[in-house]
This record gives sequence, structure tokens and C-alpha cells, in this order.
Amino acid sequence: TDGMNAAMAASLLTHYFVHGLGPKATVGQFITDYVPGQWAVKWMGPVGARGWQSVRAAITSVEDCSSMTELLKRCISYTGDVDTVAAIALGAAAHCDEIVKDLPPALINGLENGTFGRDYLIDIDTQLMRLKNG
Repeated sequence: TDGMNAAMAASLLTHYFVHGLGPKATVGQFITDYVPGQWAVKWMGPVGARGWQSVRAAITSVEDCSSMTELLKRCISYTGDVDTVAAIALGAAAHCDEIVKDLPPALINGLENGTFGRDYLIDIDTQLMRLKNG
């Protein structure tokens, strides 16, 4: 289904960078090799509620941007379901060596810190990196 393919594509986007599988310019093609869909086709215009739209917009943004600040601005500029696009794109880009990590500290420190807030996300990231590094 489209939803399952979108979830797999979003996962592979991060997997590609966590494992250093290639340059960001080819991540869309990499995903297309494993998941049915047009993941290497550049996204343009507003993002609707369909998951594959958010993932394609995230892939395009990561491929085209060189810093986290530029990436966040690009995700927002699509209009529509931009929070989903940004969550997918910035999560993956956090592991991409080609993207400068230049988000202002206030964006990180200012995250809410409830049950699934900032500390929870930091803990999940730490667990993921432990798995990667064995």
C-alpha cells in the first residue's frame, strides 16, 4: 500500500545516512531501488495528507539543502503538511555529514519536555546509535 511504502521510504532515508551509504544527491534513487514509488522525482508544491507526499518532499529537501536551517525553511516553504515533512527530513539530515548542523540552540532547548518530549527524543537517539555501533 502507499502508506506502507511511505513508511519504508522514510525509514530508508534515515538508514541511508546513519550507515553512510552514499551522497545525499542519490538518496532518492537508493530508496527507489528498494521501495516502489517515485522517490527520486523532485517534489514541488503544497504537501497533502498522503504520507508519500511528505516523504517525497523530505527527500527532495534533504537532497537540495546544505544546512539544517536551510532544510527547515525549505520544508516550511512547501505549505500544507509541513510539520511531517520537517520531522522526516530533519531527523534523517541529523545523520548526514553533508548537512551543516546550524539550528539555533533555542529550537532544541525550547522543545516541550513532556512524556514524549525533548528528553525522550534524546534517549531514543542514544538507543539508536548504540544499536548502530554494536
